[in-house]
Amino acid sequence: MQQAGPGGPSSHVDLFHAASVGLAARVEGVLAGAELTLDQWRVLRTLVERGPLSMTELAGLTRVTGPTLTRIVDRLVERSLLYRNVDAADRRRVVVHAGDRGRALEGSLAPRIAEAERTGLAALSETETRTLRRLLERLATDPEPHPAG
Repeated sequence: MQQAGPGGPSSHVDLFHAASVGLAARVEGVLAGAELTLDQWRVLRTLVERGPLSMTELAGLTRVTGPTLTRIVDRLVERSLLYRNVDAADRRRVVVHAGDRGRALEGSLAPRIAEAERTGLAALSETETRTLRRLLERLATDPEPHPAG
């Protein structure tokens, strides 16, 4: 289904992408001062919020693929923001966790990122913002695509 946008017809994918790019640019502006990418921030925030996770768990929660996630974790480990440990219960499993520096950085950036998100969503009322979040959460957690028709 397409709807007419300011520049002509826009698909839902195009509209999602445009909104996402605009909001991400605001957040990336905050992260630039900390020399973090958006994906690095997402990994760091997930580990601060959830605690230690295996790489598989972290990949599932962040939706970052294995090789990319490995590079992100490597970079954050180099900066002493994250640490990797072999799981004592299963020596084949590596567990990643946020270090003190990572938790401190996340704590200092989180309010500024929340403000950047609020600014990016300022065209919506509070009710519309809550509705948008509920709808996005529903779409993001839908386990499988539904066939057209």
